[in-house]
Amino acid sequence: MKNIIKLWYVSGLLLIVISCSKMNDPIAPFIKGGEISYATKVDSLKSFSGRNRVSLTWELPANHSAHKVFAFWNKDQDSVELLFKPVKGKLYEAEIKNLQEATYLFDIYSFDKEGNRSIKTLTSVNVYGERYEATLLNRILLSAKIDVNDQLTALFANAEEGNVGTEIVYTDILNKQKKVNVNRLQNEIVIADWKIGTPVSYRSSYKPKANAIDTFYVKEAEIMKITKDITAQYLKNFQQPFLPVQQANRFRDPLNWTVNAAVQNHSGMGGWSTDDNTVLNMESGWGSTNIVNGKMYQTTMLPKGEYRLQVELGAFGLGSSTVKIAAVPGQVMPDFDSNKQVPGAYGSTSLELKSFDFTVPNDGPVTIGFIAIMTGDQYWRVRKVTLYRNF
Repeated sequence: MKNIIKLWYVSGLLLIVISCSKMNDPIAPFIKGGEISYATKVDSLKSFSGRNRVSLTWELPANHSAHKVFAFWNKDQDSVELLFKPVKGKLYEAEIKNLQEATYLFDIYSFDKEGNRSIKTLTSVNVYGERYEATLLNRILLSAKIDVNDQLTALFANAEEGNVGTEIVYTDILNKQKKVNVNRLQNEIVIADWKIGTPVSYRSSYKPKANAIDTFYVKEAEIMKITKDITAQYLKNFQQPFLPVQQANRFRDPLNWTVNAAVQNHSGMGGWSTDDNTVLNMESGWGSTNIVNGKMYQTTMLPKGEYRLQVELGAFGLGSSTVKIAAVPGQVMPDFDSNKQVPGAYGSTSLELKSFDFTVPNDGPVTIGFIAIMTGDQYWRVRKVTLYRNF
Protein backbone atom coordinates (compact mmCIF):
# COMPACT_ATOMS: atom_id res chain seq x y z
CA MET A 1 0.00 0.00 0.00
CA LYS A 2 2.87 2.36 0.92
CA ASN A 3 4.51 1.71 -2.47
CA ILE A 4 1.27 2.52 -4.33
CA ILE A 5 0.93 5.83 -2.45
CA LYS A 6 4.55 6.79 -3.31
CA LEU A 7 3.93 6.00 -6.96
CA TRP A 8 0.86 8.24 -7.06
CA TYR A 9 2.83 11.04 -5.34
CA VAL A 10 5.73 10.92 -7.84
CA SER A 11 3.34 10.76 -10.80
CA GLY A 12 1.50 13.84 -9.52
CA LEU A 13 4.73 15.82 -9.18
CA LEU A 14 5.73 15.00 -12.78
CA LEU A 15 2.36 16.14 -14.09
CA ILE A 16 2.68 19.47 -12.20
CA VAL A 17 6.24 20.12 -13.50
CA ILE A 18 5.25 19.33 -17.09
CA SER A 19 2.13 21.53 -16.89
CA CYS A 20 4.05 24.50 -15.38
CA SER A 21 6.77 24.28 -18.01
CA LYS A 22 4.25 24.54 -20.81
CA MET A 23 2.42 27.43 -19.16
CA ASN A 24 5.49 29.59 -18.22
CA ASP A 25 7.83 29.14 -21.20
CA PRO A 26 8.08 32.76 -22.64
CA ILE A 27 9.43 31.80 -26.06
CA ALA A 28 7.05 28.91 -26.65
CA PRO A 29 4.77 30.90 -29.02
CA PHE A 30 7.79 31.84 -31.16
CA ILE A 31 9.34 28.46 -31.65
CA LYS A 32 6.40 26.39 -32.79
CA GLY A 33 8.38 25.52 -35.87
CA GLY A 34 11.72 25.37 -34.02
CA GLU A 35 14.06 27.86 -32.38
CA ILE A 36 14.11 31.53 -33.65
CA SER A 37 17.24 32.66 -35.51
CA TYR A 38 18.28 36.34 -35.37
CA ALA A 39 20.54 38.19 -37.78
CA THR A 40 23.54 39.97 -36.27
CA LYS A 41 22.46 43.24 -34.63
CA VAL A 42 24.25 46.43 -35.59
CA ASP A 43 26.31 47.77 -32.72
CA SER A 44 27.69 51.21 -31.67
CA LEU A 45 25.21 52.98 -33.97
CA LYS A 46 25.93 56.69 -34.56
CA SER A 47 24.02 59.24 -36.65
CA PHE A 48 25.25 62.49 -38.23
CA SER A 49 23.11 65.42 -39.40
CA GLY A 50 23.26 66.75 -42.95
CA ARG A 51 21.45 68.74 -45.62
CA ASN A 52 18.31 66.68 -46.29
CA ARG A 53 20.31 63.58 -45.48
CA VAL A 54 21.71 61.53 -42.62
CA SER A 55 24.91 59.54 -42.33
CA LEU A 56 24.96 56.41 -40.14
CA THR A 57 27.88 54.37 -38.85
CA TRP A 58 27.88 51.13 -36.87
CA GLU A 59 29.99 48.13 -36.03
CA LEU A 60 29.63 44.44 -36.92
CA PRO A 61 31.78 41.55 -35.72
CA ALA A 62 34.03 39.72 -38.17
CA ASN A 63 31.70 36.70 -38.40
CA HIS A 64 28.46 38.67 -38.68
CA SER A 65 25.45 37.31 -40.53
CA ALA A 66 24.07 40.67 -41.68
CA HIS A 67 23.34 40.56 -45.41
CA LYS A 68 21.06 43.58 -45.68
CA VAL A 69 20.33 46.54 -43.39
CA PHE A 70 17.10 48.55 -43.40
CA ALA A 71 16.07 51.80 -41.71
CA PHE A 72 12.42 52.37 -40.72
CA TRP A 73 10.86 55.65 -39.55
CA ASN A 74 7.53 57.46 -39.30
CA LYS A 75 6.07 54.60 -37.26
CA ASP A 76 7.44 52.11 -39.81
CA GLN A 77 5.48 53.73 -42.65
CA ASP A 78 8.72 54.70 -44.41
CA SER A 79 11.79 52.57 -44.92
CA VAL A 80 14.86 52.25 -47.07
CA GLU A 81 17.54 49.67 -47.59
CA LEU A 82 20.90 51.01 -46.48
CA LEU A 83 23.65 50.35 -49.00
CA PHE A 84 26.35 49.98 -46.40
CA LYS A 85 30.05 49.59 -46.97
CA PRO A 86 32.97 48.76 -44.71
CA VAL A 87 35.09 51.69 -43.58
CA LYS A 88 37.76 50.21 -41.39
CA GLY A 89 37.89 47.06 -39.36
CA LYS A 90 34.47 46.51 -37.77
CA LEU A 91 33.14 49.92 -38.81
CA TYR A 92 30.48 50.33 -41.53
CA GLU A 93 28.66 53.35 -42.91
CA ALA A 94 25.56 54.20 -44.96
CA GLU A 95 23.48 57.22 -45.92
CA ILE A 96 19.78 58.09 -46.04
CA LYS A 97 19.02 60.75 -48.67
CA ASN A 98 16.07 62.90 -49.79
CA LEU A 99 14.75 63.63 -46.30
CA GLN A 100 12.59 66.56 -45.30
CA GLU A 101 13.85 69.02 -42.70
CA ALA A 102 12.74 67.48 -39.40
CA THR A 103 13.76 65.34 -36.42
CA TYR A 104 13.76 61.60 -37.15
CA LEU A 105 13.69 58.46 -35.01
CA PHE A 106 15.14 55.58 -37.00
CA ASP A 107 14.71 51.85 -36.25
CA ILE A 108 17.65 49.96 -37.76
CA TYR A 109 17.38 46.22 -38.52
CA SER A 110 19.78 43.85 -40.22
CA PHE A 111 18.68 40.74 -42.14
CA ASP A 112 20.64 37.61 -42.93
CA LYS A 113 20.49 35.72 -46.23
CA GLU A 114 17.60 33.58 -44.96
CA GLY A 115 15.54 36.69 -44.20
CA ASN A 116 15.90 36.46 -40.44
CA ARG A 117 15.71 39.87 -38.80
CA SER A 118 17.90 41.25 -36.01
CA ILE A 119 16.81 43.00 -32.86
CA LYS A 120 16.28 46.69 -33.68
CA THR A 121 18.65 49.53 -32.82
CA LEU A 122 17.35 53.09 -32.38
CA THR A 123 18.84 56.49 -33.16
CA SER A 124 17.44 60.02 -33.24
CA VAL A 125 18.84 62.72 -35.51
CA ASN A 126 17.98 66.18 -36.85
CA VAL A 127 17.92 66.83 -40.59
CA TYR A 128 18.51 70.40 -41.82
CA GLY A 129 17.67 72.28 -45.00
CA GLU A 130 16.50 75.61 -46.38
CA ARG A 131 14.61 76.67 -43.24
CA TYR A 132 17.75 76.38 -41.16
CA GLU A 133 19.89 78.06 -43.81
CA ALA A 134 17.47 81.01 -44.04
CA THR A 135 18.18 81.84 -40.37
CA LEU A 136 21.94 82.22 -40.87
CA LEU A 137 23.60 85.64 -40.76
CA ASN A 138 27.03 86.82 -41.74
CA ARG A 139 29.42 87.32 -38.88
CA ILE A 140 29.30 90.91 -37.59
CA LEU A 141 32.00 93.09 -39.13
CA LEU A 142 33.10 95.66 -36.55
CA SER A 143 35.43 97.62 -38.81
CA ALA A 144 37.42 97.44 -42.03
CA LYS A 145 40.18 100.02 -42.31
CA ILE A 146 43.19 100.83 -44.44
CA ASP A 147 46.32 101.64 -42.45
CA VAL A 148 49.22 103.93 -43.35
CA ASN A 149 50.81 101.10 -45.36
CA ASP A 150 47.61 100.61 -47.40
CA GLN A 151 46.96 97.25 -45.74
CA LEU A 152 43.34 96.27 -45.16
CA THR A 153 42.55 95.23 -41.59
CA ALA A 154 39.12 93.67 -40.96
CA LEU A 155 37.91 93.20 -37.39
CA PHE A 156 35.01 90.81 -36.68
CA ALA A 157 32.90 90.29 -33.56
CA ASN A 158 33.09 86.95 -31.77
CA ALA A 159 31.65 84.15 -33.89
CA GLU A 160 28.14 82.91 -33.15
CA GLU A 161 27.42 79.31 -32.22
CA GLY A 162 27.79 77.01 -35.21
CA ASN A 163 29.91 79.43 -37.24
CA VAL A 164 32.85 77.56 -38.76
CA GLY A 165 34.36 80.31 -40.90
CA THR A 166 33.91 83.47 -42.94
CA GLU A 167 35.23 83.61 -46.49
CA ILE A 168 36.58 86.92 -47.79
CA VAL A 169 36.83 87.47 -51.55
CA TYR A 170 38.92 90.35 -52.90
CA THR A 171 41.01 91.53 -55.86
CA ASP A 172 44.75 91.80 -55.33
CA ILE A 173 47.18 94.38 -56.75
CA LEU A 174 47.77 92.11 -59.77
CA ASN A 175 44.03 92.10 -60.56
CA LYS A 176 43.62 88.47 -59.50
CA GLN A 177 40.67 87.32 -57.40
CA LYS A 178 41.69 85.80 -54.09
CA LYS A 179 39.94 84.11 -51.20
CA VAL A 180 40.93 83.95 -47.54
CA ASN A 181 39.09 82.40 -44.62
CA VAL A 182 38.59 83.79 -41.12
CA ASN A 183 38.11 80.86 -38.74
CA ARG A 184 35.70 81.04 -35.81
CA LEU A 185 38.49 81.66 -33.27
CA GLN A 186 40.01 84.50 -35.30
CA ASN A 187 38.72 88.07 -34.94
CA GLU A 188 41.15 90.04 -37.08
CA ILE A 189 42.67 89.54 -40.50
CA VAL A 190 45.17 91.71 -42.38
CA ILE A 191 45.21 91.69 -46.20
CA ALA A 192 48.39 93.28 -47.53
CA ASP A 193 47.79 92.94 -51.27
CA TRP A 194 44.26 94.33 -51.67
CA LYS A 195 43.77 96.61 -54.65
CA ILE A 196 42.35 99.77 -53.10
CA GLY A 197 38.92 100.71 -54.43
CA THR A 198 37.86 97.23 -55.54
CA PRO A 199 34.95 95.46 -53.77
CA VAL A 200 35.65 93.09 -50.87
CA SER A 201 32.89 90.63 -49.97
CA TYR A 202 32.45 88.24 -47.06
CA ARG A 203 30.13 85.30 -46.39
CA SER A 204 29.92 83.07 -43.34
CA SER A 205 29.43 79.31 -43.13
CA TYR A 206 27.88 77.18 -40.39
CA LYS A 207 27.46 73.64 -39.14
CA PRO A 208 24.31 73.00 -37.07
CA LYS A 209 26.27 70.45 -35.02
CA ALA A 210 30.01 69.98 -34.65
CA ASN A 211 29.85 66.53 -36.28
CA ALA A 212 27.44 67.47 -39.08
CA ILE A 213 28.40 66.13 -42.50
CA ASP A 214 27.37 69.26 -44.42
CA THR A 215 28.28 72.93 -44.22
CA PHE A 216 25.60 75.60 -44.68
CA TYR A 217 26.20 79.08 -46.09
CA VAL A 218 24.57 82.46 -45.61
CA LYS A 219 22.48 83.10 -48.72
CA GLU A 220 24.21 86.30 -49.81
CA ALA A 221 27.67 87.75 -49.34
CA GLU A 222 28.00 91.27 -47.95
CA ILE A 223 30.26 93.98 -49.30
CA MET A 224 32.67 95.46 -46.78
CA LYS A 225 32.46 99.15 -46.06
CA ILE A 226 36.15 99.99 -45.85
CA THR A 227 37.45 103.27 -44.48
CA LYS A 228 40.73 105.09 -44.65
CA ASP A 229 41.63 107.95 -42.33
CA ILE A 230 42.62 110.75 -44.71
CA THR A 231 42.36 113.60 -42.20
CA ALA A 232 46.04 114.51 -42.18
CA GLN A 233 46.06 114.55 -45.98
CA TYR A 234 43.19 117.02 -46.37
CA LEU A 235 42.67 118.96 -43.10
CA LYS A 236 44.88 120.96 -40.75
CA ASN A 237 44.82 121.57 -37.00
CA PHE A 238 42.17 118.87 -36.55
CA GLN A 239 42.92 117.41 -33.10
CA GLN A 240 44.14 118.24 -29.61
CA PRO A 241 46.13 120.18 -28.78
CA PHE A 242 44.53 122.64 -31.20
CA LEU A 243 46.69 125.60 -32.17
CA PRO A 244 45.30 129.14 -31.80
CA VAL A 245 46.06 132.25 -33.82
CA GLN A 246 46.41 134.56 -30.81
CA GLN A 247 48.66 133.96 -27.80
CA ALA A 248 46.42 135.13 -24.95
CA ASN A 249 42.86 134.86 -23.60
CA ARG A 250 40.60 131.87 -22.94
CA PHE A 251 38.76 132.29 -26.26
CA ARG A 252 40.81 132.73 -29.46
CA ASP A 253 40.65 132.01 -33.19
CA PRO A 254 41.70 128.46 -34.25
CA LEU A 255 44.65 128.31 -36.63
CA ASN A 256 43.84 127.16 -40.20
CA TRP A 257 40.08 127.48 -39.61
CA THR A 258 37.93 130.26 -41.04
CA VAL A 259 35.62 131.79 -38.42
CA ASN A 260 33.06 134.54 -39.06
CA ALA A 261 32.21 137.55 -36.88
CA ALA A 262 29.26 135.75 -35.25
CA VAL A 263 31.71 133.25 -33.72
CA GLN A 264 34.19 135.98 -32.64
CA ASN A 265 31.94 137.20 -29.81
CA HIS A 266 34.69 137.25 -27.17
CA SER A 267 36.60 140.50 -27.68
CA GLY A 268 36.80 139.85 -31.42
CA MET A 269 37.95 136.23 -31.03
CA GLY A 270 36.29 132.81 -30.93
CA GLY A 271 36.20 129.26 -32.20
CA TRP A 272 39.00 128.02 -29.89
CA SER A 273 39.23 127.81 -26.12
CA THR A 274 41.61 126.60 -23.43
CA ASP A 275 38.95 124.28 -21.93
CA ASP A 276 39.59 120.52 -21.76
CA ASN A 277 43.19 120.72 -23.09
CA THR A 278 42.13 123.04 -25.95
CA VAL A 279 39.01 122.51 -28.05
CA LEU A 280 37.21 123.86 -31.07
CA ASN A 281 34.44 125.83 -29.48
CA MET A 282 31.56 128.26 -29.78
CA GLU A 283 29.94 129.87 -26.75
CA SER A 284 27.12 132.38 -26.33
CA GLY A 285 25.68 133.98 -23.20
CA TRP A 286 27.47 134.49 -19.89
CA GLY A 287 28.06 138.08 -20.96
CA SER A 288 28.72 137.38 -24.66
CA THR A 289 26.34 137.95 -27.58
CA ASN A 290 24.13 135.36 -29.26
CA ILE A 291 25.52 133.47 -32.26
CA VAL A 292 23.41 133.48 -35.43
CA ASN A 293 24.79 131.54 -38.40
CA GLY A 294 28.12 131.19 -36.65
CA LYS A 295 30.52 129.38 -38.99
CA MET A 296 33.88 127.67 -38.60
CA TYR A 297 35.28 125.70 -41.54
CA GLN A 298 38.15 124.58 -43.78
CA THR A 299 38.11 124.21 -47.56
CA THR A 300 40.00 121.35 -49.19
CA MET A 301 40.20 119.68 -52.61
CA LEU A 302 38.59 116.22 -52.51
CA PRO A 303 38.54 113.64 -55.31
CA LYS A 304 35.28 112.06 -56.39
CA GLY A 305 34.27 109.44 -53.86
CA GLU A 306 32.46 108.36 -50.70
CA TYR A 307 33.38 109.96 -47.37
CA ARG A 308 32.54 110.13 -43.67
CA LEU A 309 33.01 113.13 -41.39
CA GLN A 310 33.25 112.35 -37.68
CA VAL A 311 33.85 114.46 -34.57
CA GLU A 312 34.71 113.66 -30.98
CA LEU A 313 33.01 115.85 -28.38
CA GLY A 314 34.94 117.28 -25.46
CA ALA A 315 34.06 117.16 -21.76
CA PHE A 316 30.63 118.79 -21.26
CA GLY A 317 30.75 118.71 -25.05
CA LEU A 318 27.32 119.95 -26.09
CA GLY A 319 25.06 122.50 -24.44
CA SER A 320 23.31 123.77 -27.55
CA SER A 321 20.57 122.40 -29.79
CA THR A 322 21.11 124.01 -33.20
CA VAL A 323 24.66 123.06 -34.18
CA LYS A 324 25.45 121.11 -37.32
CA ILE A 325 28.52 119.62 -38.93
CA ALA A 326 28.41 119.81 -42.72
CA ALA A 327 30.24 119.21 -45.98
CA VAL A 328 29.26 121.52 -48.86
CA PRO A 329 30.54 122.07 -52.39
CA GLY A 330 32.64 125.17 -52.97
CA GLN A 331 34.66 127.37 -50.65
CA VAL A 332 32.06 128.96 -48.34
CA MET A 333 29.79 127.58 -45.62
CA PRO A 334 26.25 128.90 -46.38
CA ASP A 335 23.73 130.30 -43.88
CA PHE A 336 20.99 128.07 -42.52
CA ASP A 337 17.81 128.05 -44.56
CA SER A 338 14.40 128.78 -43.04
CA ASN A 339 14.19 125.20 -41.72
CA LYS A 340 17.63 125.41 -40.08
CA GLN A 341 19.10 123.06 -42.66
CA VAL A 342 22.35 123.54 -44.61
CA PRO A 343 21.31 124.31 -48.21
CA GLY A 344 23.13 122.48 -51.01
CA ALA A 345 25.20 120.36 -48.63
CA TYR A 346 26.70 117.04 -49.71
CA GLY A 347 25.79 115.97 -46.20
CA SER A 348 25.14 117.33 -42.71
CA THR A 349 23.88 116.25 -39.30
CA SER A 350 23.36 117.57 -35.79
CA LEU A 351 26.57 117.78 -33.81
CA GLU A 352 25.16 115.45 -31.15
CA LEU A 353 25.08 112.62 -33.75
CA LYS A 354 28.83 113.12 -34.32
CA SER A 355 29.13 111.69 -37.85
CA PHE A 356 27.60 111.41 -41.31
CA ASP A 357 28.44 109.92 -44.72
CA PHE A 358 28.48 111.99 -47.89
CA THR A 359 29.29 111.64 -51.58
CA VAL A 360 31.43 113.97 -53.65
CA PRO A 361 30.24 113.54 -57.27
CA ASN A 362 33.23 115.22 -58.93
CA ASP A 363 36.75 116.28 -58.04
CA GLY A 364 36.71 119.78 -56.57
CA PRO A 365 36.68 122.07 -53.53
CA VAL A 366 34.68 120.94 -50.50
CA THR A 367 34.08 123.02 -47.38
CA ILE A 368 33.92 121.09 -44.12
CA GLY A 369 33.00 122.52 -40.74
CA PHE A 370 30.41 123.80 -38.28
CA ILE A 371 27.40 126.13 -38.40
CA ALA A 372 25.35 127.14 -35.36
CA ILE A 373 22.53 129.25 -33.98
CA MET A 374 23.03 129.73 -30.23
CA THR A 375 20.86 131.94 -28.01
CA GLY A 376 21.53 132.60 -24.33
CA ASP A 377 23.89 130.43 -22.27
CA GLN A 378 24.96 127.78 -24.81
CA TYR A 379 28.21 126.16 -25.89
CA TRP A 380 29.82 123.23 -27.69
CA ARG A 381 33.30 121.69 -27.57
CA VAL A 382 35.05 119.31 -29.99
CA ARG A 383 38.29 117.42 -29.31
CA LYS A 384 38.90 115.97 -32.75
CA VAL A 385 37.69 116.09 -36.36
CA THR A 386 38.28 113.03 -38.57
CA LEU A 387 37.72 112.64 -42.30
CA TYR A 388 37.46 109.11 -43.69
CA ARG A 389 37.26 107.93 -47.25
CA ASN A 390 34.88 104.99 -47.79
CA PHE A 391 35.65 102.22 -50.27
